[in-house]
Amino acid sequence: MNTITKAQEVELAYYADLVDYSISSEGCYALAIDAAVTLGGIEVYNSNYGNISKSFAPTAEFEFDDSSSVQITYGGVFVILPNEPY
Repeated sequence: MNTITKAQEVELAYYADLVDYSISSEGCYALAIDAAVTLGGIEVYNSNYGNISKSFAPTAEFEFDDSSSVQITYGGVFVILPNEPY
């Protein structure tokens, strides 16, 4: 049985909204952040933290209780794989 992680759910939600509703990247970004929070994600990184210039769509990373992680950017959503060099 293949189950998907919460990080993968966020990724799938982003791309489904992008394709199904032709929503802009900004709209999909907001929906992805909402999906991550709704799924119980804890924000562990935000590119606005400690930065003097603030972005309206900062890069954010969330961790979930199933040990999965996701990075949300204005340009897309990316599942963070453990032990992968980035």
